[in-house]
Amino acid sequence: MRSVQAAVGAALAALGLLAGATSNRDAVRPAVSRPGPPVALIGGVAIQQARCAQWNAGGVAERDAVVAALASSVGGASTDGGRGTTLTRTEAYTLFNRACASQIAKGFLLYELYIRAAGFRSFGAAQT
Repeated sequence: MRSVQAAVGAALAALGLLAGATSNRDAVRPAVSRPGPPVALIGGVAIQQARCAQWNAGGVAERDAVVAALASSVGGASTDGGRGTTLTRTEAYTLFNRACASQIAKGFLLYELYIRAAGFRSFGAAQT
């Protein structure tokens, strides 16, 4: 019984040292800064959850921020394959104004509408 207690105590001490070493190692290592997706709110809702109801109630500044954030997220960073297709501000406004005009559409997600429309845009068309 005494040897079991000693073994458990030694294991717990080893875990404590290991946890301390890991925590110290992480504290010394600089944090890697990765840019996150653009944050835009419309009607107090983030673009990942924003729907036509928020678009319809949103002001021009909120709408502009949403369109810019979607273009940045969907277009992505330039890679060997190029950037993703995006919509111009006018195209995005036209899309959302038309799609969100129906009461039935109030639950449609803005980003879903945007990525589907951008996917049909000509890859060679001018990007914003």
